[in-house]
Amino acid sequence: MRSRTMRRRAALLLCLGLAACGATQVNLAYAPPSPLTAQPDARPVVAITQVTDRREDGHTDPRWIGAVRDGSGTSVKDLMTPVPVTEEVLQAFASALRARGLLAPDAAAARYGLEVDILALETRQTTRRAATAEFRVTLRPVNGGAPVLVDQEEAAYIGGDLIMPRTGVFSSSRALREITQTAMSAAIDRLLDKPGFTALLQ
Repeated sequence: MRSRTMRRRAALLLCLGLAACGATQVNLAYAPPSPLTAQPDARPVVAITQVTDRREDGHTDPRWIGAVRDGSGTSVKDLMTPVPVTEEVLQAFASALRARGLLAPDAAAARYGLEVDILALETRQTTRRAATAEFRVTLRPVNGGAPVLVDQEEAAYIGGDLIMPRTGVFSSSRALREITQTAMSAAIDRLLDKPGFTALLQ
């Protein structure tokens, strides 16, 4: 009887382990820490002209943003965006510019083009949840010429709750998505809210 019970438990654990493995899709969206309002002197003259994924994490899938790992560091659940990360980041920067009244309504109204390089965008979970985002932006006139601004910012967050690796693989991906959105949004805010950036657009 004991051996039969042990076999049932082993089979159940195996099924749960297999269910935990694989990939989970998560959407990323710009989420500022507080509601933003456009400044009275804001000019909607910026268009996003290019977003390039320059991450050096060894992953070839352009949708990969991180993984849940067990106690030995082995990936047991990958987190993926439903579309390439470049598209998620483009929409996030567009939302951030629009919230500040800086996004051009169309290409004809744009005076500046914003190029974004994704240097880092990754989430991870072992004993704690963590996320890092780093972007480099280049602002240049749409009619050509040298860049008027090149800047780079990073944001990193670590969750305070301790997670047991054996049970953490079964946890919801919602918390990982939220901490990744927080890091991404913070890095974007740090770039767009610098006085040097806004001064060029007035």
